Amino acid sequence: MAFGTLLKPLLARLAPSAFVYRGPRNAPARVSLTFDDGPDPRHTRRLLDVLEGAGARGTFFLQGQNAEGHRDLVREIHARGHELGNHGYFHCRARDIGIPAYVAEARRTQALLEECVGAPVAPLFRPPYGEMTPGATLALARAGFRIVHWSLDSRDSFIAGAAELLEYVRGLPVGGGDILLFHEDQPQTLEALPAILDALRARSLGFATVGALAPAR
Repeated sequence: MAFGTLLKPLLARLAPSAFVYRGPRNAPARVSLTFDDGPDPRHTRRLLDVLEGAGARGTFFLQGQNAEGHRDLVREIHARGHELGNHGYFHCRARDIGIPAYVAEARRTQALLEECVGAPVAPLFRPPYGEMTPGATLALARAGFRIVHWSLDSRDSFIAGAAELLEYVRGLPVGGGDILLFHEDQPQTLEALPAILDALRARSLGFATVGALAPAR
């Protein structure tokens, strides 16, 4: 089950401490840049450099198997002031592996992230492919995770060129409170990101991590 346009607002309203897909629209006008599927040894440090140059902080939803092999990048993301998130261990769907294994993957990845940085990490979980089952949603919430979806998708996994990606994002109705989906492993995202940040700043938008944009209530 992908979270639809009607289901996301309902879940966020009924259980804001367990599900979020956007922050408040009111001032200050800020958005969250989220990056899935890392850490990526080809792109992560360069993404961090771009964000640092723009004074922006993002939220990085890391796959456990990638974090296991690149612990130094996990530590660097954290040390440079960004927020760590959990994207499962093997990027599996709940309907494919079952609820117990799905929750076990989330727990395994959470423990790994905290081991890497030597500190507690907020239990923010981004479901692989944006898909969940009702049972998995409930099980993760009971396990203490907050499920983080997105309000706007950059479609950078499908748009191959940086110029095309920039034009697509420019055409999105981005406003205060939006959570934007990007991916660490896409070279066009890295190439387009400086201009994307400029375009968002031109709309008088600032940047915040998910935890700062939409704190759990």
